[in-house]
Amino acid sequence: MRIAKLYTFEMEFRERAKLPRWKGNLIRGAIGMHLMRKFCISDGDCSNCNLIFRCPYGYIYRTPSKGLVLRKISGFTKPYVIKPPPDERTEFSEGEEFKFSIVLFGDSAKFEKQLLSAVLEMGRKGLGTKERRGRLELRRACVENPFLRRKEILYEGDLYDSDIWISTKDVSGRIGSTFMLRFITPFRLVRDGNLVRDLDFRNLFPFMLRKYSALMQQYVGALDIDVRRALGDSLGIRLRGERLREVTFKYKGEDQTFLSGDLVYSGRSSLHMRRPLLFCQLSHIGKRSSFGFGWYEVISV
Repeated sequence: MRIAKLYTFEMEFRERAKLPRWKGNLIRGAIGMHLMRKFCISDGDCSNCNLIFRCPYGYIYRTPSKGLVLRKISGFTKPYVIKPPPDERTEFSEGEEFKFSIVLFGDSAKFEKQLLSAVLEMGRKGLGTKERRGRLELRRACVENPFLRRKEILYEGDLYDSDIWISTKDVSGRIGSTFMLRFITPFRLVRDGNLVRDLDFRNLFPFMLRKYSALMQQYVGALDIDVRRALGDSLGIRLRGERLREVTFKYKGEDQTFLSGDLVYSGRSSLHMRRPLLFCQLSHIGKRSSFGFGWYEVISV
C-alpha cells in the first residue's frame, strides 16, 4: 500500500541571508504563504470553502477531518511534514547550499506540482528573518525512498515524472532486539497538559500509534494493523538507557521545554508495533511535528 512521498529540495542562496536556529517553521510558513497566494480563492479563509479538499493550500495546510477518525474538526493531523536542515546555523552566504525535505502523506501527493511551484516561488521571493532575507535558486528536487535508498529527479531546470513511493512494506522491516531512537530534532510530548518525562516505551508508543492511525485512515484510507495487539506488544519493550538534554523554545511568548538526544530500548517487536515505530521516522511525533520537531531515526544496536 502506498503511504507517502518524500521530496528533497536542493537550493542555493543567491544572496546573504539570516535564518533562525530552527528553520522548519520558517520554511512551513513561506511555502504555505505561496500556496495560498497562488491557488487559494478565499484569501486563506477555509472555514466555509467548498473546495478545501481540492485546493492544494486548503488540503495540505487547513483540511479538517474527513470524519473517518474524528468528527470534522479543523485541528486534525495535517498530511505533510517538514524535515528542515538539522544544524543550528543562522548565517548563510551567497553560493551556500540550503537543503530540506517535505513528506506528503497518502492522497495529498496529488499536489506535488503545486508544492514544487510554491518552493520555486519561495526561492524567487527569498527566505530569512526580517533582518536579512536572501533569494535562492532551486537546483534540484528529488523524490526519495530512504528505506530502499532510491532516488529520482523530479526537477532540474525541467520537470520530470517520478513514481517513487514509500509503502507499508517499507515500514515493516525487522529491527534488532535492541534499538535506539536517535532524535535529529528536539521533541515535546504532552499528556494532560504536562511534559512527558518518563519515556518508558509504554508511554512513548501511544503517540506513535495515534499519529500512524490518524494519517493512515485520513489520507491513505485504511488502517492495516491491530491497534490492541500493537499496544499489548509495546508493553514488552523496556527502556535500557537514555541520554537527553533539555532545549527551551519560545512559542507565542511562552517558554516551552523540549527534549533532545537518544533513547535505547530492547524487546521483541511485532509487525503491528514496528509499522507505527518506523512510520513515525517520516511523520515525527509530538508537538509541532509538522514544523520538523520530533524527527528521529531507528537504529538497531
